[in-house]
Amino acid sequence: MAAAAGKIKILSSGKYAQICQFVNGFHGLPMDCEFEMRDTYFPNVDPMALMCILQSELSNKSRTQHFRHEQRAKKLLKTYEKQAPLYSDIIIRMACAEGTNPVALCRILLQEKYDLRQRLQVSHLLRNPHLISDPRLAANVQQCMFSDNQEGPITDLRRRIVGEEYELKLKDLSKQAGIHFYDEQDLRRMGYDKTPDIKMIMPFLYKGGVVNWIESKANFGDTKSHKRNIHLQLQSYCNRFGPGIIIYWFGYQEETPSLPDNDIGITVLTDFPAKEDLVLMQPTEGQTTAPSPAAVEAAPAQSTTIAKAAPNPS
Repeated sequence: MAAAAGKIKILSSGKYAQICQFVNGFHGLPMDCEFEMRDTYFPNVDPMALMCILQSELSNKSRTQHFRHEQRAKKLLKTYEKQAPLYSDIIIRMACAEGTNPVALCRILLQEKYDLRQRLQVSHLLRNPHLISDPRLAANVQQCMFSDNQEGPITDLRRRIVGEEYELKLKDLSKQAGIHFYDEQDLRRMGYDKTPDIKMIMPFLYKGGVVNWIESKANFGDTKSHKRNIHLQLQSYCNRFGPGIIIYWFGYQEETPSLPDNDIGITVLTDFPAKEDLVLMQPTEGQTTAPSPAAVEAAPAQSTTIAKAAPNPS
């Protein structure tokens, strides 16, 4: 999932608006929209940035349409049952006509046909289409699962794997830079609920600013989603641990790093900090143990010496 060489990841507001406009005006499968953006309309933009923007825009669109589609569930089911004998890909055709994701439409049809009122019941059928009693509907659902790159168990698994891949990348690069840290599991064992991906055992300096934690996002950081991340996560990290860094591996909108919301101590990057910009704090001679859990919150600066990009002693 490495970024494509020479592709743009930091987008101007104008370019970002063009991409959003293209997504919202596209008629067809989200997968085809992604291919057209990548190969024809925005070939100089990083493909992963395009994929993330597509995901964000369609997710917002789906939330606004969900209630309207549910209100029309009976009509949609009647349309499906009437046209299913005519087209082997009827749900995909209907999804394109309705401007929604195929799997989202499958959810509505399954919920209405089998009177399922719990989301988990519908999700179970999506994961196991062979359990659907109607063979034609089962085949359509399975077809939608492989044709939808925005929703469904396969897509959820892909996103989770990508997120974990970049968390591991963050830890590997931190170790290579000589940074000592606690990860999420360490912090949760200490009793913390909201935790960054890594919390420095000893803070370091990045371009003269103190860094106590780093959060990894395998996503694109537009201004709206970044403000949401601040509200849901980053503000609590700053309040508890002090200043830190968030990395949007697939790029960000050029205004995102300069938002006033970041003034609480947030630095926005699109890659791991360059080694020449780091100043590490190393334990003094005789200090061999990590700080106690209580010291994690204190952004420890005691008993340290400063070493420019010192190697990892381990």
